[in-house]
Order: sequence, then structure tokens, then C-alpha cells
Amino acid sequence: MYYNDFLDRFLPFLDSAQVDKLKSARVIVFGVGGVGSSLAHFLVRSGITKLDVVDFDTIDISNINRQLVANVKNVGKFKVEEIKKQLLNINPEAEINTFALKYSSETESQIDLKNYDIIADCIDDISAKKLLILNAKIANKYIISAMGAGNRYSEIPQFEIADISKTSYDPIAKILRKFCSEQGIKKLDVCYTKQKAVKNSCKKICSVVYYPISMACCICAKIINKVVEYETH
Repeated sequence: MYYNDFLDRFLPFLDSAQVDKLKSARVIVFGVGGVGSSLAHFLVRSGITKLDVVDFDTIDISNINRQLVANVKNVGKFKVEEIKKQLLNINPEAEINTFALKYSSETESQIDLKNYDIIADCIDDISAKKLLILNAKIANKYIISAMGAGNRYSEIPQFEIADISKTSYDPIAKILRKFCSEQGIKKLDVCYTKQKAVKNSCKKICSVVYYPISMACCICAKIINKVVEYETH
């Protein structure tokens, strides 16, 4: 009964068939940093019970400002293991599998994308994004990809979900548009913003919590709507 209790404010929107879809859908999130760790939280809090997470990295103190996985007590620990603990504290009945690896041609065989209903790409590395997108399309699985959320802070975040062919202003999307065209990929949903990045003197990509977390909200909404088939297209 725990599932029905903690989702008491959401389940009234759904009929029994939609609840079953929500409980049975298997989702995998690649990258549990600024966008991905928030997305994992939101998916489980929205009723997803079968969620796998992929990330090779450990938590750094600089992650705390924007990554829900990070806090002062778990610096140095693997992100996937820490996010699993957090997600099970939200729903102890959830099935959470972890892959502490960097997605690449050397590791791709460790994850069978055919096992999933939805794939969320929250990877920073362009080469890994390309490989994941290509493999998702080969497996004929739905994938949604996060574009850039860094180097922005001075406006209210405005993200949208669009096909890669409809994007503009985003340098990651530009690279992926070309890649999709070369690979014959006709459709790819992405989450992006037309808000321009802010120039700064820092060589690192700078970020503040409300941009990646806003992107995660949009991706979560898309995934949940797709799972329970709110969409009409």
C-alpha cells in the first residue's frame, strides 16, 4: 500500500490501466549529475518503480550546488550507489539497478537497451551521447536527450521539448543535428533552451541549481506523459 499512499496526490489523475503502465515501465537514466540525479528523483516520486542509473563518476564537493545526489557526507562516493540509496528512501519497493561505468564502445555491451521502455540521456560527453542515441535507435527504443544547461543563471529558465531538427542556439544540439543527419536518424526528442549561455572567465562549465533542475522537470514530464499515454501524437 505504500505506493498508493505516497502517490495519493497523483494517482487520482490516472485510470487503473495507466497506473499499471506507470508501475511496469522500465526506465534507464544515463548520467546522474545536475540533470540526471534530479530526473531520477522526480521519476521515482512520480511513480516509476523500475529505474536503472548509469554513471562512472564519484561525488565532488563542487557538485553540491546543483546535483541532488551530492551532500557533504557522501563526497568521494560513487554517484550511482548514492542515488540508489536516496531513491530507495523515497520508495523502498522500487527496483533500482546501478551501472558504475562510462558508456563507450568498450562498455556498451554491459547494458542491453532492449530491456527498457524509455532511455534518458543526461550524459555530458558528446561521444557517449552519440553512441547512446545511435544504439537506442538501433534497438528501436524511445530516447530523450538533454542538451546544454550550463553557463546560464541570469534569467528564469525556459526549456522545451522538441525534435532535434527544430532546435536552435544550442551548440550541443548543433553537433547532434549533424550527427543524426549523417546516421539517418529521422527523429530525436531533446530538451533544450534558446536562452544563450553567459560568457565568463572560468574554464569550467559553470552552473546554478535552477537550470539543470528545471531541465530535469521538463524531461520527467515528457517521460511520465509518454508512459501513461497522455500524449495524442
